[in-house]
Amino acid sequence: MEQRPHGAYIIYDMRRWWLLLLGSFLYLLMPSTDLRTALRVLLLCAALLGYSAAKRRSSRYRVGCTQNRFYSIGVRQGIFMRHSLHIRAEDATSVEIERTLLLALCGGRRVRVNTAGLRRRSDAVLYLSAEQVRRLFLLKDRSEQRFRARLWPVIVMAVSGSNAAVGLLTAAPALRQLSTLLSEWFSVDAVGLLQRFPIAQLPSALRLVANLLLIGWGVAVLNTFLRYIGFYAAVQNDQLHLVSGLFTRRDVLIDRDKITALELRQTLLMRLQGLYTAVITAAGYGRDLGARPVLIPAADPKTLCEGLERLLPGYPLKKGKIKAARRAWWRYVALPLVVTTVSVLPWIAGGFWQIPAFVCTVLGLWWLAVRLFGFCGAGFGADEAAVTVWYPRGLAFYRVYLPREAVDHITVTQSVWQRRNGTCTVTVRSFGDKKRRHRVWGLPYEPVIYEIGK
Repeated sequence: MEQRPHGAYIIYDMRRWWLLLLGSFLYLLMPSTDLRTALRVLLLCAALLGYSAAKRRSSRYRVGCTQNRFYSIGVRQGIFMRHSLHIRAEDATSVEIERTLLLALCGGRRVRVNTAGLRRRSDAVLYLSAEQVRRLFLLKDRSEQRFRARLWPVIVMAVSGSNAAVGLLTAAPALRQLSTLLSEWFSVDAVGLLQRFPIAQLPSALRLVANLLLIGWGVAVLNTFLRYIGFYAAVQNDQLHLVSGLFTRRDVLIDRDKITALELRQTLLMRLQGLYTAVITAAGYGRDLGARPVLIPAADPKTLCEGLERLLPGYPLKKGKIKAARRAWWRYVALPLVVTTVSVLPWIAGGFWQIPAFVCTVLGLWWLAVRLFGFCGAGFGADEAAVTVWYPRGLAFYRVYLPREAVDHITVTQSVWQRRNGTCTVTVRSFGDKKRRHRVWGLPYEPVIYEIGK
């Protein structure tokens, strides 16, 4: 049976014109706006509203279901250029159901259906009522195979979820102190202040930047906390059911047999706390803004193992590994060591750039610590069931488990220097990982070749 999209479709379709609508509203509030101009603006807004309403009227959905589970989805939409799409249930790798505050007030849900295709966005986006979604996907699951995130690890992850956030906390007080020193300097040396007026505004600018950094970091922490508070994952009909969000609730259904990678991530602070974040990669999922296939937001090793045993029993894991060669330590620490050394020089010399140099030194030492820990844990392992890589990237540590059938290819490269010391670089790519490469440096060449070929 064909049906039209939910009425919320009109509101979300008009979001593409939000800048134009906002500008029109502000223009109507101006005292100089005459009646004729106001009518033109209102006609323009009415035309945009009518266009979105016409798109909803011409769109049709056909959701085939049996025994309260969908087996096919058909979409037909467009006014001037009509196009149709048909997706079978076995081709859908994941389904994401979103309920924002606006959708909750309207009684609607936004449903994104993803396949293993190469599109940059979801293959189909449906606007259905809450009752239709409840009948089709059976979201209330009472299975004992459930993992619920605990509050304290979520708070730690929210605070230290990005090492850049810690850098912002370090930079903000330094900028505040620099602005204070500059203010004192300008108050003492008042001669020629008018000639130095652009420079005199620097203290207030630095203070503004410091406040913006703190506000940005606080917003990021709050957003992460609200996203994962009350998070839980369950097994439903051989699918993973991931539920997250306080105000914007997301229900994600992912077929367990479509998972192509399991990734354990740690920042430096999470490593000191003994916490891990588990993320999965499924072909086709994660292409839309805000889509994050987090399986376990934060947990200690014991809780993590219990959760993975419940949610992904029998997932192939390769435990043994070939560690990075000791002679390759420079490959991991060379760049952060250079950055730290260069930033120390103006800090020791003193002067105007002392405080910014101090901030760069702290960040460089942080990066150096991450690389040192990463070098100690870097490695590679492969067998007939799975491929595993341990490596640092950016300011975090990663341990990635990939089923052998999901591995696209493994590349082993050697530079001139690596041929001399018998090391190599291993790069692993998997299906559905959005062209991402898992790269480990400084591995011994002969054991790696033997491990891959056995």
